Parts: sequence; C-alpha cells; structure tokens
Amino acid sequence: MPASEPFNIWKMNFRYYYTIGKLVLIIVTPILLLLFPAGFFDGGESVCLSKLLLGRDCPACGLTRGCMHLIHFDWEEAYAYNMMSFIALPMVAIVWVQWGIKELKILKAYQKRRAGMAGC
Repeated sequence: MPASEPFNIWKMNFRYYYTIGKLVLIIVTPILLLLFPAGFFDGGESVCLSKLLLGRDCPACGLTRGCMHLIHFDWEEAYAYNMMSFIALPMVAIVWVQWGIKELKILKAYQKRRAGMAGC
C-alpha cells in the first residue's frame, strides 16, 4: 500500500460526509423556512449597508422579507416589501434544485467508489 493511500481514503471519506452534509442543508433549509412564520424576518434592525451607511434603501432592501412572505403565499405583503421577490425567489429555487441534483450525483459517484474500494 503506498504511503499516500490512507490519506486518499481519509480525503474521500471527508468529501463523502461533506457532500451528505450539504445535501442535508439543501433539504432542511426550505423546510425550516416553511415552518417559520411569514413575519419571522419582519422585525429587527436592517443589515443593509446602503441603509446603515447612507440611510437609503437599495434595490434589494426587503427582498428577504418579501421572499419569506411569498413562500407563505402572502402576495400583497411580499409585493409591499419588494416586488423583485417575485423574480428572485423562483430564480433561487431553480438554482437550489440544480445544486441539490449536482450534489446527489456527486454522492452517488462517491458511493460507487466506496463500494469498489470495499470489494478490494
């Protein structure tokens, strides 16, 4: 067995479990957003640099709150916070699903490699 072999096995195991962790994050995050109430992000201080430094709203101000209301089918409130949420949320959802599919393919490839190594 070459000297680098144990390191490669450790590295592959790390990547395998890291991919599983990413898949858990991809699945759990939307579920948590659905479980939180629609007004979960409505209170509190703004974290927008434009608002904090210049005192002006940027085009993305209210986007998080608008998307949260959109997830809960509160159309008027979502529009009131930021009408761009009707564009941003579907785009984020598409990218999110593509990311999940990519990670699932990576996981399946790691599973094949692990099965091949176990057979040796």
